[in-house]
Amino acid sequence: MSNTKQYPMQFTGAGGEYFVIWIVNIALTLVTLGIYSAWAKVRTLRWFYGHTLLDGQAFSYLATPMQILKGRLIALAGLVAYYAASYFLPLLAGLLLLALFIAMPWIVVSSLRFHARMSAYRGLRFDFTGKLGEAAIIYILLPLLTLPTLGLILPYLAYRQVKFIAGNTVYGQTAARYEGSLKPFWGVYLLAFVLMLLPLVIIGYGFYQIYLIKAQGLPEELAIAAATGGLGIGLILFYLLIPVVSAMIMARTANLFYNATQIGPVGFLSSQRARDLIWIYLSNLVLIALTVGLFIPWAKVRLARYRANHLVVSGPQDLGQFVAGQQQGSSATGAEMADVFDLNIGLT
Repeated sequence: MSNTKQYPMQFTGAGGEYFVIWIVNIALTLVTLGIYSAWAKVRTLRWFYGHTLLDGQAFSYLATPMQILKGRLIALAGLVAYYAASYFLPLLAGLLLLALFIAMPWIVVSSLRFHARMSAYRGLRFDFTGKLGEAAIIYILLPLLTLPTLGLILPYLAYRQVKFIAGNTVYGQTAARYEGSLKPFWGVYLLAFVLMLLPLVIIGYGFYQIYLIKAQGLPEELAIAAATGGLGIGLILFYLLIPVVSAMIMARTANLFYNATQIGPVGFLSSQRARDLIWIYLSNLVLIALTVGLFIPWAKVRLARYRANHLVVSGPQDLGQFVAGQQQGSSATGAEMADVFDLNIGLT
């Protein structure tokens, strides 16, 4: 008999139930001039966490509204300082932007640590142990190489980000490990590059037609028509491909993230598909437009349910025993409250 068991993730929330929370959150946020937004976020996340089940047990979101509000006030103070400086002291505004860029590794690590420590399963918190030095390489140095490498650094950047987040996640006393390689990321991004090149080829062909028409001394109206046709088709295709390519990258990156991550004896199997996400995003967009935004709660629930339905956890026959084994000596894990900017830094 196998020593492992498959535990499908479940999402049990309903759009109608979340709609009530969503509409009340909006109303109270407007009445309080935005102050209630911190309580709204906590209430929303607790609802989504509480309806996400593994082995019949729900996840928990532990942050308090005051922690979120404090982070937002810090971020707002920085934003106000920047806009004031850009109006009165442009040089100071530039220095503030530089300071924000230099502080990015700290913001990333603090945010990831905060969100990990505020997440729990069966009463046991997660944690994040990433270091600032590695974050500086991944979130400052490597992005600076995007233009010099003509974007060819992007697969490696995505790989390092996934490895950084997955490999530094801790549950109880057990640190996760990431066993994926760089090669699959090249496959994802090379396909994305090829797809995004198609509209550029069409636009380039349109300019080539203009050159031929002018070289042959034909009327200028033909050149204008060729330019309009080539540029028009190319631009339309470009904007149509953006959501397609984005969905493909998100789905495949999520699969690469989960399928190569292990937490002790626990593994994951993610089976998201780009065409499914494209359908969900496009249909959500249409329904949101037709309902003047009222479909937003159902759109979020659809996406949460899809992601849960396409994630399976593989673990011991009694997952509860593994969790119980983490309890000893783990009370200090995630006990500190982090003072961070309220940022969502993730993969998808």
